[in-house]
Amino acid sequence: MHKQRLFVIIAAAIGILSAFLPWISINLGFLGKMSISGVSGAVGDGWATLALAAAAGGFAFTQGERSAELDAKNKKIVAGLGGAIVGYILFFVFVRAQGGFGAMGYGVWLTLLSGLGVLAVPFVIKGDGGFEMPTKDSIKADIGAEDSDENKA
Repeated sequence: MHKQRLFVIIAAAIGILSAFLPWISINLGFLGKMSISGVSGAVGDGWATLALAAAAGGFAFTQGERSAELDAKNKKIVAGLGGAIVGYILFFVFVRAQGGFGAMGYGVWLTLLSGLGVLAVPFVIKGDGGFEMPTKDSIKADIGAEDSDENKA
């Protein structure tokens, strides 16, 4: 399996597992500490990130030749799924959890890192399996965007 696909699958697996980790931790004083996972009935937001991570990992595993890097169309889809995970977690952290009653658990932060990994890996790991810091031009080339005069407005 190509390194690019393997790292997308690993990042997606971390996202799936982090949905079951604590997303909210509540200190109950002398009664102890209570943690609520992302897929528990009280929060439930982990189901969305679990589905997005499973879709990204499954897509990277099933689409195209496994020994080759993701093609331009598949890179767009996988990066979009990773971006959706990041966007959902940022919405959860900065909007919904601000008025909450507990501290953010490590499952939320691990999910955020997983989404960033799924988003970045298709552009950081190249076809030869080597790592390269992406540039604007290399990302355009990776997703098949044409740099024509009509696009330069």
